[in-house]
Amino acid sequence: MKDEELNEIAEPVAATVRTMLDQLRDRIVRLPAPYPRYVIFLSASDGTARARVTTVTADSLDDLEVQLTGQPLRPQMSAGYLRLDWATSVRALAFGDYCAALRVVKRNYSRKGLAFDPKFQHAVTEAEINASALLYRGAAVPHCAINQKNFQVFWKRRFGQVVQMPAASDIIYLFSSEGLFRDRAEPTVHRLLPTGKDTGRRAFDMTDTDQVESLIRNGADYLAKEIHPDGTFNYGWHPSFDRPIQHYNTLRHASSTYALSEAYGLLKSPHLRNGVERSLAYLKAERIITPDGTNGPAYLTDLANEIKLGGNAVAILAICKHAETTGHCGDLQLAVQLGEGIIAMRRVSGDFNHVLHADSLQVKDARRTVYYDGEAAFALMRLYKATGDPHWLNAVRQAVDRFIVQDYWTNNDHWLAYCTSELARHDPNPAYIRFGVQNVKGYLNFIANRITTFPTLLELCCATRLLLQQALTDPTLRPALEGLDIPAFVDAMETRAQYLANGVFFPEVAMHFRNPNRIVGSFFIRHHGFRVRIDDVEHYLSGLIAYRAYLNERNAFFKLIENNGMPNQTEELKK
Repeated sequence: MKDEELNEIAEPVAATVRTMLDQLRDRIVRLPAPYPRYVIFLSASDGTARARVTTVTADSLDDLEVQLTGQPLRPQMSAGYLRLDWATSVRALAFGDYCAALRVVKRNYSRKGLAFDPKFQHAVTEAEINASALLYRGAAVPHCAINQKNFQVFWKRRFGQVVQMPAASDIIYLFSSEGLFRDRAEPTVHRLLPTGKDTGRRAFDMTDTDQVESLIRNGADYLAKEIHPDGTFNYGWHPSFDRPIQHYNTLRHASSTYALSEAYGLLKSPHLRNGVERSLAYLKAERIITPDGTNGPAYLTDLANEIKLGGNAVAILAICKHAETTGHCGDLQLAVQLGEGIIAMRRVSGDFNHVLHADSLQVKDARRTVYYDGEAAFALMRLYKATGDPHWLNAVRQAVDRFIVQDYWTNNDHWLAYCTSELARHDPNPAYIRFGVQNVKGYLNFIANRITTFPTLLELCCATRLLLQQALTDPTLRPALEGLDIPAFVDAMETRAQYLANGVFFPEVAMHFRNPNRIVGSFFIRHHGFRVRIDDVEHYLSGLIAYRAYLNERNAFFKLIENNGMPNQTEELKK
């Protein structure tokens, strides 16, 4: 391609387009007959709408480049987001066999493109399939399945035709792919990972502190911009069709505020603090009640006229974290009153009632979810940290002692890990260390290999890591770690952290959804239709913030493991 022709695309875009074309020549794979020698999908978006995708086939690299840089495709080649994917291998099979195979694939986890003909005249990429929900039939269907309605809408938009679905005996073609991506605002051309669990996103190193911090910054910016002037959040989005989630949950509002305050503590960006304070103002004005008078126990109210144990807990966490990160302690008295509300929900047995009727304070549900217990104990622990009042520390001891007797470790709960880790720092009882170890010991394989991103698993590991670090530093606590394969724990934690990159709405992923600008930089839950909900973002943020802290201490932690008689394992981990 002549330089003057390339310059017509747009400066300074021309340089990165040239880089993409050079990399494309180096990396593209020739397909065997009867398929076109080269098949490439050009996806372009300005961020305001779903990417426009054009299929280009060619018999030579020169012809391919001529087509990509010719006048018809020049506007797409200069788009804000530009992605080039090419087919690397093709497998022919009967459509009926394909549909049967989908039944054993978790919904939204089909990671191959689909062509209805061997010449790729009607072919769609893996990214298009998932972003347009072509194989998603809703939460009631756990596996992938053809969505006829979505196929019809997509086919009309993509090909200008009514789709004719193949008969069971008709042959269709599954293809693997690799790709390149360019954001016009950046000089970098990103290589997109090949077909597999990581397919379609950039290579990303979760052991690089700066890269992890970039995810935290983008996720926190997303969460802050979702807060309205009145302090409420946009609760969430179904991004395939840019539809809001028609629900609200005050508990998740408060817990998301806690995560945003954590992010402010790290980043110190004024707009994050502004968002936290608007959110807290809403809770104080609209959602927190004191039925026994201004100075009595306080409760966070939720929908359906409910008071939830976990709601009080995460409101405390949000207030205490705001005080810690800003030095503004004016709301700590309210946090204390919310703590008294938690104590008021404790039964004679020491167990907590989980849900009350807000108008009468009568018990609605004695138990609802194990998370509430861990949240409550962790919140009281943070109250102790904020106030120094031993009343709260004693309440946490009583709660955790009950958890130990009742084998709560079988729940593998991240909130219990947070609570136990913090309690042990103030009361280094070997029983607490042992309980925290049990909470992860038999769970490492699940943590390392779970197909969903499951961000709370990273929170679980990062909180437990602090517990292990304390025990490895204190010879009197070291026996409490018996039975835990610490290198395997570290490997599971780091594997889980790396896997979280598959839940990030990088621009190359977001560009195939209805409104890329709305979701870029946020985090999603793939098997829930790529849902972006405030508590989803919360858990990614909390996990990544804790993991960044771990990275800062990683070498020292490895040295501590080595000093406790495991030099071979630490050398293996460093690799």
